[in-house]
Amino acid sequence: MKLFRLVLFSAVAVSMAAFLSSCESGSNLDPFWSDDGGANGAMGRGNGLADPDAGFGNGSGLNPSFGAGSGLSGADLNSPTGYGEEVPYIDGFGARIPNVTFQPVYFQYDQNTITVSEESKVKNVAEFLLNHSEAGVIIEGYCDERGTDEYNRALGERRTLAAKLLLLDYGIEESRLKGVSYGEERPAVIGSGEAVWKLNRRDEFIPVYLLK
Repeated sequence: MKLFRLVLFSAVAVSMAAFLSSCESGSNLDPFWSDDGGANGAMGRGNGLADPDAGFGNGSGLNPSFGAGSGLSGADLNSPTGYGEEVPYIDGFGARIPNVTFQPVYFQYDQNTITVSEESKVKNVAEFLLNHSEAGVIIEGYCDERGTDEYNRALGERRTLAAKLLLLDYGIEESRLKGVSYGEERPAVIGSGEAVWKLNRRDEFIPVYLLK
């Protein structure tokens, strides 16, 4: 019996010594948060999620496409309708100019008249075009969700025409202007009620390099 206890005690001692040796040598006891980026370090600082203390967005996390230098371009984010840089637009009319945006012109309910308070926004578009002879603009007309698709598409066309006529008055050549109506499609804000609808009754202005 004494001999059996001695053998058992020796085995336990050897095991404890091996465990302590492993701890002191820096063995990876927690493979999911390793610092060395080893095979099991899928969530470690070296090759998986970014350093949990540093947060996301440094290009080394799970989705590097959102990291510095590899995410969405400024033009993609600035474009009111989501078109990217240098993408041909509407029957080869033009290619999106990056990093240039204009304020939307808003309309009263069921109206296509540009009010005096909104005219300055169209003037800003005109001034840009007068200073950039290589540029044109796409005028996109939108409506709120009320009314039929057909009616709203026609109303959107009248809204683009109102902006076009005003730009012509400012001296912009008609060949540099293109109108398209989306009616109630592509709302700026999702929902119902006047607070939402007034933001969807609008013209958007998309600057483009003219393709000739």
